[in-house]
Amino acid sequence: MRSYFSFNVLIGVIALVSAAACLRSLADEGVSLRIEQQRGGFSFQVVGEDGLGEWLLQFSADGRDWQDLLFLERGAEAGAVPGVRVSPAALPVPHAERGLFRVMEYPEVDRFYRDYLAARARWRASGITSYRYAFRWSTMIFWNGSIEVIGGEVASYDRLEAFPPFFEEPPMYRTIEGLFDRIADARARNAASIEVTWDPELGYPRSAAIDQSLLIADEEQYWSIEFVEPIR
Repeated sequence: MRSYFSFNVLIGVIALVSAAACLRSLADEGVSLRIEQQRGGFSFQVVGEDGLGEWLLQFSADGRDWQDLLFLERGAEAGAVPGVRVSPAALPVPHAERGLFRVMEYPEVDRFYRDYLAARARWRASGITSYRYAFRWSTMIFWNGSIEVIGGEVASYDRLEAFPPFFEEPPMYRTIEGLFDRIADARARNAASIEVTWDPELGYPRSAAIDQSLLIADEEQYWSIEFVEPIR
């Protein structure tokens, strides 16, 4: 089952509920996704579940390409129903007029991925697509400077220092969204180590250390962001 939405008017209540481990449908077991339209967004709750699993909310604009959105949170009281509230601005397609939602059950979820999704949702919900930020990157090369992003695209940069000295342009993943993608890629490829400090207000990765493989020397990547300044 799937949930079709207009973000102005709720036009259907059909939910897809399944278990990620075996992709079986849980609808026949009395599990359903309850969705309510609220001011500024929507709330999602999984009802009828056994209280043991973790639930991941996913979004799709077309029913084919699904993207992980947020884990549902379970309250501290006994019998609490897992739920989450989502702003349209936090979607992978910000303020999409229509989309599909589903939840997937996971036996257990690592804390890092939960924090990653929550941080990315905060960044998207901020609505900041034009900004300037101070970026310091090091691996086998080094780059330090500022990058200006307009409408989600790199518009300009100012290099302060780099090694080798002829390394003029900033490294790959030059936007905040690009840095989130880099972290997701490292996790998907089972990096040996990923350490990230998230900005508590806007969610962007303030600093990161990624070691893709313990068997390869000098491939570790480090970065830090000193500030992010929105451009109005």
